[in-house]
Amino acid sequence: MMLEVKDLHVTYGAIRAVKGIDFYVNEGEIVTLIGSNGAGKTTTLRTISGLEKAVSGNIIFKGIDITNKPPHQIVGMGITHVPEGRRIFTNLTVMDNLKMGANLRKDAAGIKKDMDEVFDRFPRLKERSGQSALTLSGGEQQMLAVGRAMMSRGELVVLDEPSMGLAPMIVDEIFRVIQKLNEGGATILLVEQNAYMALNLACRAYVLETGNITIHGAAKDLLRDPRVKQAYLGS
Repeated sequence: MMLEVKDLHVTYGAIRAVKGIDFYVNEGEIVTLIGSNGAGKTTTLRTISGLEKAVSGNIIFKGIDITNKPPHQIVGMGITHVPEGRRIFTNLTVMDNLKMGANLRKDAAGIKKDMDEVFDRFPRLKERSGQSALTLSGGEQQMLAVGRAMMSRGELVVLDEPSMGLAPMIVDEIFRVIQKLNEGGATILLVEQNAYMALNLACRAYVLETGNITIHGAAKDLLRDPRVKQAYLGS
């Protein structure tokens, strides 16, 4: 088991955002958390990455308790977070953003190989490598955020709403890259409002509603679950 979240509670002031959830991610899996806005999905990911503090509960990564460790330590242990809203460095060039993803790596040959792979996967980033990241479109910025994650070579890649606000063609491209990341050895934890695409990509899934996990199982089973179909799949 690569990641285990046990009885996790997170609050914002008086608001109980996450109310004692349990889930796990095995090595090599794609696991998705789906749910409506305000369900606690982003809070869960931010707590795993050390950006929010857990009130109680445990987050175990590769057998080590990382609950409330500083974010830089968590990154160094092998967790890469692609946040909601891209959060690229707009004052840097595209190339420098990608180099930031490899900031903790020392393998020059591997870094070059991964840079070539990012540019092969996202030719538009290669064309714009010397430009300020601020000049990119929303879709290109998401490509850059995913490319930066590819450069980090994280064992666990945590993605928060990678399809948000993107044109369908770009969404398809981003999901193909997520699948390639997984095929290349990365374990994926995906938060995604496009439940249909997420469930078609994932091995297993959890439904989060107002801070509680209400349904979980194989992703293909959730695609057929009447409760999921009615609430999240438009049928």
